[in-house]
Amino acid sequence: MNIWFTSDTHYSHSSISGPELSKWKSGYRTFKTVQEMNECLIDTINKYVKEDDILYHLGDFSFGSPQKMYDFRKSLICKTIHLIKGNHDEIFDEFHEEKRQRLSFDPYELFASVRDIMEVRHGKHKFFLSHYPHLSWHHATKGVIMLHGHEHGGFNHLNKNVLRMDVGIDSAKMILGEYRPFSIEEVIDINTRKKIIPIKHH
Repeated sequence: MNIWFTSDTHYSHSSISGPELSKWKSGYRTFKTVQEMNECLIDTINKYVKEDDILYHLGDFSFGSPQKMYDFRKSLICKTIHLIKGNHDEIFDEFHEEKRQRLSFDPYELFASVRDIMEVRHGKHKFFLSHYPHLSWHHATKGVIMLHGHEHGGFNHLNKNVLRMDVGIDSAKMILGEYRPFSIEEVIDINTRKKIIPIKHH
């Protein structure tokens, strides 16, 4: 059993898929169609994250209707996926309770857990998980590694000297050369090789 981290897959999000479809000036991926991006996300995650592994997804799972979330989740072979809510995971917001009740499925049942933040321990290492990057976090001065998404690799230069890391697939593309999850071993290795500037503790 292996442990993996990812974020910001944005399944079915046309504007992030590629320059031919995007309404943005920048920040998009290299795909020609949304279907090509979706297939890449499914194939690559299933290539690395096996059925009995654990995947922590740090938010923005999919884009559009809740059915997109259902389709994406059912395409992944991993049985245990924990979701840390992102800004595009609105179906889990409290004020969408009536909308959830009208669905043909319970979105909470798609995941092992759904949370705003989460703390994870692996051997001697501890991790603080949030969709958003934090300036400070629980036990930041005691070696806890802060994992986030949301910035699509845009904070990588700010994370060089702090135990904080963007584990989103766009960050993985920049660091590993592929739109894929990070293994927990890769996360530990990347962060232990950093020259850390201590965060002040109060």
